[in-house]
Amino acid sequence: MTVVLIALGFALPYLLLQAYYLFYWHKTKPVSIPSDYIGSASVTIVVVAHNESKSITSCLQGILQQAYPAHLMEIIVIDDHSTDATIDEVQKIGSERIALYNLKDYPEYIKATAYKKSSITLAVDKSTSEYIVITDADCVHSSQWLNTVVYGLEKNQNAFQTAPVILDGNNSLLSEMQETEQLVLMLITAAGITSGLHDIANGANMAFRKSAFLQVDGYAGNEQFASGDDMFLIEKMRKAFPGNIAFNKSINASVSTQAKKNWSSLIKQRLRWAGKNKGLESQTINRIWAFVGLYHFILLFSLAASLFNLISPIPFIILFVVKWFADFLVITTAASFFRKTSLLKYFVPLQFLYSYYILRLGLSMVIGKKGDWVRTSQNSPD
Repeated sequence: MTVVLIALGFALPYLLLQAYYLFYWHKTKPVSIPSDYIGSASVTIVVVAHNESKSITSCLQGILQQAYPAHLMEIIVIDDHSTDATIDEVQKIGSERIALYNLKDYPEYIKATAYKKSSITLAVDKSTSEYIVITDADCVHSSQWLNTVVYGLEKNQNAFQTAPVILDGNNSLLSEMQETEQLVLMLITAAGITSGLHDIANGANMAFRKSAFLQVDGYAGNEQFASGDDMFLIEKMRKAFPGNIAFNKSINASVSTQAKKNWSSLIKQRLRWAGKNKGLESQTINRIWAFVGLYHFILLFSLAASLFNLISPIPFIILFVVKWFADFLVITTAASFFRKTSLLKYFVPLQFLYSYYILRLGLSMVIGKKGDWVRTSQNSPD
């Protein structure tokens, strides 16, 4: 009876948590641009690049081809100590709308390890616009991306806004798992922001007012973390502008990027995310992720214990049924909105793969493995 109660003690909160997210996802109003909308605000798009010679050209060409009025767009590229041909590729494009800055030429902005934060700060200072839109050099942008992002900012008078980041895979089970996880993360991001439970943002697709950034003093106080240009900023913005933080719920506001190609790079990225989150004032999202990790551990432990006849199979059945039912509802909802329902055919194998992923990530954290973005010097990534 005790183990059954323990299983129920985990299963019920898990079910309620997913129901909570679904409720507030549906309460998040979609952003829909009027057919006659024409942007009128000056916008600065910031792209920070470190060794992105293979992707920077397509990224910038996509931005240059936006439906937003060209004369209102300013594009600032900050080269963050690239050792490849990133700068050459930017210069080849030859657009007058692109301003290229090399971070190493501005040592007064550089904070040890926090190179991306330093780059964004430099770009904000160089910007001539009130609206700042941040994206990554490896992202792909649809023609309506900037229209949708700016419209969301204007309509709701937001100080800070984050928007969807979707992954493109290579049809491997690992990439399908990442695509599915990312869709769920977007749902959780929207629900958390709308409800006020927690704030998540993604530096590949976020926007804010320059005046708001300056008012919260940018990244001051967070420079000791290499990553977190998104999470630390949204936390500061929430504190200063509690009613003006939003998620742009629109597929047209999405950007896409490639999923990680192997387990090593995926785990390193997730370890970096976990590392930056330790510095947040609010630990709500970390507690939720710890609970989810523990749930997977107990689920697998109860399975093993029942197979060896150490306990009844009932605890495992309870945990298993609740998890699969709740996860299916969340994944189906997110996949339907983002038009990725083809991922649902992988639901069963991904449930098993995801449990392995959670346990591997947890073990990596316990033994102290390091995430990516660690550099031995300003000029070379580790």
